Amino acid sequence: MNQSGAESQNMRLLSHNDLGGYGNGGEGLALQSLKDGGRILYIAHENGPIDFTAVNVTDPASPEIIVQRKLTAENIRSNSLALVDNVLVVAYQGNRPSVPDVGMGVYDISSPETPEKVSFFDTSGPHSRGAHCLWFVDGRYAHLSTGASDYNPRNTKDDQLYMIVDLKEPANPQEAGRWWLPGTAEEDP
Repeated sequence: MNQSGAESQNMRLLSHNDLGGYGNGGEGLALQSLKDGGRILYIAHENGPIDFTAVNVTDPASPEIIVQRKLTAENIRSNSLALVDNVLVVAYQGNRPSVPDVGMGVYDISSPETPEKVSFFDTSGPHSRGAHCLWFVDGRYAHLSTGASDYNPRNTKDDQLYMIVDLKEPANPQEAGRWWLPGTAEEDP
């Protein structure tokens, strides 16, 4: 076992970008393929002050930041993101329950240099830290690990339930369903 650091086989470093000094990338990475053959890599940041970064990786030897969005508050992070076509969804989680403005942001990234926020799906509440992780692959439904305004966990560590959000109309996201482990909600028998 190598005690001195990272090890690789059959790989070589082509380039490096320090993301403007905010290299705290979270669990969210997504690659957008443009019609002209370009490629944009979106990176969520697990800590503020940066929300997400878009890097042009068309030339992998020369990655270039094209946009970096700042978070709206210092007690929120954007740990996860996903995209389908030109719709980017970003999970927003607070550092404690009852932080406002947590949930899921929905962006139009048809112009990668100027991502436009088209809606926000709010999952804040007295026992919610918001959305931690999300999955979006079919262009219609986003799957979130999140809290909710009306979800009251028996144990504060059980504040994340599974929620499905319909994005048929990205400007008007709607909850389509939810599930949690029976017995973890305060109202469960």
